[in-house]
Amino acid sequence: MDSSKTTSPEARDGRSIGVSGRAEDLRAAMDALRGSMHVAVLLVGEHGIGKSTLMEAVVAELGNEVTPIRLHGSPALSNVPYGVLGPYIVDLPVEEATSQLAVLRTFWSHLEAQRRITGQPLLLIVDDAHDLDEATAAVLVELAAAGWAKLVVSAAVRPGLPTPLLELWFEGIAERHDLRPLTLEQTQELLSDRLGPQVLPSAAEMLWHASAGNPLLLTCLIDDARNDGTLKQRNGVWLLTRALNSHGERLTDVVRRQLLRLSVDERTALNLVALSEPVSRKLIEAMVDEDTVAGLVEQELLRVTDAAEPELRLWHTTYGDTLRNLVSPARSLQLRQGLLRLMDREPASAEGLLRQVSWSLDCGMEVGDRQLLRAAALASALFEDELARRAAGQVKDPDLRMAGRAIIARTYYNTAHHATARDILEEDFGRGGSVTGLLSGTLLWAAVLTALGHKPDEIVRRSEELMVAGERLAGNHPGEADSIRAATAARVGSLRALARALAGEREDDGVEPPGDPIGDQAVSFPETGEALPDHHLESAFELALQAEQLLVRGKTEGAYQAATAGMEAAGQADEEVSFLTDFLAVRAATPLVHGGNWSAAESLLGGFSASYGASLIAFGGGVHTAAGIMLLYQGRAAEAKKTLRAGLEALRIADAQQLFALTAAMAFAAAAEVGAKSKAAGLLGDYESARPPASRYLRTLASMAVVYGKAKLEDHADPLGELRRLGSPRVPGVRDLNSSRWPGVWPSGTRTPRPGCGTSRRSWRAAARRLSALTPPPCAPGMLVSCWRRPKAVRKPSCGDLPRRPTVKRPRRTAMPVTPCANGLLPRSACGAVTGRPLARTRNRKPGKVPWTCSPGGNGTSWPGPSEA
Repeated sequence: MDSSKTTSPEARDGRSIGVSGRAEDLRAAMDALRGSMHVAVLLVGEHGIGKSTLMEAVVAELGNEVTPIRLHGSPALSNVPYGVLGPYIVDLPVEEATSQLAVLRTFWSHLEAQRRITGQPLLLIVDDAHDLDEATAAVLVELAAAGWAKLVVSAAVRPGLPTPLLELWFEGIAERHDLRPLTLEQTQELLSDRLGPQVLPSAAEMLWHASAGNPLLLTCLIDDARNDGTLKQRNGVWLLTRALNSHGERLTDVVRRQLLRLSVDERTALNLVALSEPVSRKLIEAMVDEDTVAGLVEQELLRVTDAAEPELRLWHTTYGDTLRNLVSPARSLQLRQGLLRLMDREPASAEGLLRQVSWSLDCGMEVGDRQLLRAAALASALFEDELARRAAGQVKDPDLRMAGRAIIARTYYNTAHHATARDILEEDFGRGGSVTGLLSGTLLWAAVLTALGHKPDEIVRRSEELMVAGERLAGNHPGEADSIRAATAARVGSLRALARALAGEREDDGVEPPGDPIGDQAVSFPETGEALPDHHLESAFELALQAEQLLVRGKTEGAYQAATAGMEAAGQADEEVSFLTDFLAVRAATPLVHGGNWSAAESLLGGFSASYGASLIAFGGGVHTAAGIMLLYQGRAAEAKKTLRAGLEALRIADAQQLFALTAAMAFAAAAEVGAKSKAAGLLGDYESARPPASRYLRTLASMAVVYGKAKLEDHADPLGELRRLGSPRVPGVRDLNSSRWPGVWPSGTRTPRPGCGTSRRSWRAAARRLSALTPPPCAPGMLVSCWRRPKAVRKPSCGDLPRRPTVKRPRRTAMPVTPCANGLLPRSACGAVTGRPLARTRNRKPGKVPWTCSPGGNGTSWPGPSEA
């Protein structure tokens, strides 16, 4: 039986006795033991997978129904016949000690005496059965086959169950359970049982990846993280405040005890791999021997890669730091010198380079400056911040030290210590004796200032200092003057493009220049394989800006194309831009969310979560915000409130993109939707005290969400007037959201109109069409820009062409049984025929588009989302 399958709702009751994630296995084991078809349950899995815990859960569940007798295999007795049964056969004469029949009779007499006391059937609980001798296993099988007792047996995958016990399974009278690592869902169940229901999804995912789904490692990581303050509860939400410590007290104790069971050669091989992984298998076999390596692979302590030249890695990467800390510096140096004598080349992989540099630094060996700088850059990109600081701090070349300081600043940015990063970068900004030193960390400088709340126009103004510094540097190096000026101008252009992308506007305040690709037609982008523009960074930021401007025009498909093209352009630039991946990823996910393409948005955000590991602590807030907004747009306000509140706690730790205010506004709207007035009040306070987003689009979006929430709570005298004010060009700093450039800021959620559904010249007719297409949960916030024009213009509602709906079919969900007008945000005269008119699907007129029209219907009809048809 495969334990990795999804737990059924009925089986979840097993969690009440502490077997999180194994409820299905527990239920199946109970059924087998209580039935008459099976005499044994065999539990097989790797070390720490939960075999012993599941056996104890079985005993606890059976309670007084059985007489439990415990046996425990031991490596020291694995070659001693009947060694484990010694305490039960001490009265057996020496001459009969080798007779299986005599041993069986003596052991049975002891068991029968125990059974008479309780009057219940016997249950033999055999732990670590892989260490049983064959003779003992044969006695146990005889007892089970005769019906005198039933067995619950646990064994490691390798060397596995003794042959006699396997025979029970082959004959069909034993049920075998191969316990797999916990899935993410099962890990979340375990965390919910140990900590409570509110665990930040990114924290659960990071713990799952770090433990590889091994319950023992997972509980060790949880306990160590709680003890050292890495895992904390804030406002009811459990979250990680920094990267996990993989050499905490509990985890170290588990690894140390496992090492004591190994031979000297096995410990040597394991330490060598931990210090140098990935490392050639031939090298380790030359240091010890082939049998030793094969034994470690069989015990699932090492694994072999599928490379052309096989390499060795630790089976559990979490063991790495613990093992390295357990090796003394003198022993580490001795192992390194022995391995270097056999190596004929430097490590080819980035991870191999990091391990070699780290090992050299631990041993006090010299490493070249350029290799140190390369390793530091790799480590910071992989969020191995401690190693990055150590390597960058060892750089001695004055021309390279500035680049090293920029990497150190990056590590502080990684951990949301933005002020510290700013202080380092400000000290070096506009300085440098070479163009590399001058430009090092300048993009990071802009991102840090943004995270600290500096305005985009300030970043643009300060970037001019680089031009002055570039001219000075060009004067000092006349032979390279042209290349210095060109490089400096390109970087200043990238900084300006980044500032515009952050603000969501162009320097000319929205007047689109001739040839600007943002128009009524779809944007054209280079095909795969075609060269992108020379200035990759500037191109990436320009595309991010285009994505936002296309989005506010309702062109979700074009916005997604622009954002993904921006990510592609950034991927071809130097690694300095890698810290802005989260910025570009959010720009790519937003059109999918606003277009109602939930499956694609979830896939994109899930890929971001899976790929960036520890970066989710500093940059995962945007992922939670997007997920919460998706739930809100789908009409799942209660779930949205929970997700957005969790995202708020993540953003309290790190908010590099200034999303806190938007998240608080959306959470307030969700709380208002479900009538949680006290929670809504607190969330409104968070919004009002937060720094507003840099982007006008996000500022307006947040303001509209607050208006909706207040209207739901009947705490706003004139919500429609406030929406008109937000959309008016007379408001300083806010464009006319109903103008030709901003015809529809708030997405219609599940009913986003296609391009051309509304323009400024026909805004009231377009408003009616949008209203008729809105689903109430997103519509209630979503009508914010849809209905503030002349109500008399509303005549024949029609929603126009809409994006293709996701192919995933879900059961119809009853959303809010109210119409937009019933929400109290709009007068009924403004909504006219929209009131109580559900949507009726008509035949497709164009491939990939699903037209909708309003058809007569009664009040209170549910409004299906795009995935609920």
